[in-house]
Amino acid sequence: MSLRVTLVGPFPPQKKGEAHYLGEFATALRDRGDLELSIVSQYWDKPFIDRWNEFEVRREFFDRSLRPSFAPQKELVDAVERTQPDAVHLHYGPNLDYGGRLGEPLVAALRTLRGRGIKVVLTLHSLWLPRDVVDSQPARRLPSPVRPLVVRYFGRLMRTLRASCDEFACLVSSANSPMTREFADAYGLSGISEEVHGCKPRFSDLPPGPPLVFSFGFLRPDKGFEYLIDGFARYVSQGGAGRLLIVGRPQTEGDLPYARYLQEKALRVPGSRCTVEARFCSDEELESFLQASSLIVLPYLRNVGASGPLHHALGVGRPIITTDVGHNRALAAVATLVKPADAGAIAGALVATLQDSRAAADAAGRVRAQALERSWSMLAARYTRIYANLRERTA
Repeated sequence: MSLRVTLVGPFPPQKKGEAHYLGEFATALRDRGDLELSIVSQYWDKPFIDRWNEFEVRREFFDRSLRPSFAPQKELVDAVERTQPDAVHLHYGPNLDYGGRLGEPLVAALRTLRGRGIKVVLTLHSLWLPRDVVDSQPARRLPSPVRPLVVRYFGRLMRTLRASCDEFACLVSSANSPMTREFADAYGLSGISEEVHGCKPRFSDLPPGPPLVFSFGFLRPDKGFEYLIDGFARYVSQGGAGRLLIVGRPQTEGDLPYARYLQEKALRVPGSRCTVEARFCSDEELESFLQASSLIVLPYLRNVGASGPLHHALGVGRPIITTDVGHNRALAAVATLVKPADAGAIAGALVATLQDSRAAADAAGRVRAQALERSWSMLAARYTRIYANLRERTA
């Protein structure tokens, strides 16, 4: 009997991190050929059947990030039921995509699906610790004395979501992430697993000539790009060769001043060797930048999720410098970790990697070994076993 699985969440061509992830994951599941796969995703005007990469995408529930709502997720439940799955695997921010402040209407929807005999798997893409909850945009809109209560509210939401699922996985950058333990302890969660972010190994030789240091992602203040620019300027002042390219779009209109600030800083790097391109970058163009790079730097000041850019870097097998925050801490044996907001530490890491060819080769070797252990096909095989085991529990 064929195993029927429905994936739910943002899906390409939506410009969301979860959409890119779900597209790669769905492709790997389909390539296995041992299950019937359906895709249910959001619409933004009215329901329709979409096509992407030979997938039929049933856009049948409203994307509530476009118009906040606490309305029950009846559309989601009905859309999933029409696919008649054995299991539904939902990908969740936490964010507004499913309504409420952080997707709270999901709880009732998942309980309804389980009550109708459908096994529920949830992948949580970001792990907000109490300090992240207090600093979140919804919390900042509240009076200061009330903000600590938001942590209790968020913890309750996480516990009710966990209780509404048969399998609850935290997306991580590497197994045994210290952030997973901190998250579980902070909110009294048990019975959670880790889902190591997949990647697509596509290695090529390090390019010859002056190095290209590459960084990318949303241009917003918590990414720490200004410290990378300052660190690169110090590297240049010490005789370092090459140039720095930063590409990404401001995530919101409120991030536009930060993007302009980065561009102004880049102009002050000697020799016009730093460029900040504040724009959306297509997958094809991003791939060309990745393959042309000699080193990838991700200078995050905080990191609540398993960084998508980090796993692009793993996939092309380039040396990685990133900060010792969030899930990155589990990658100490793979990437060069530096303190956040420390331009001097970034400059030192650039010198150590780019001015020693043996060090660069060793760093690339560690990255490539890790990439081979977390391919999308391996993740798809793991989840196929999980879906099958869940169905057997019902039989």
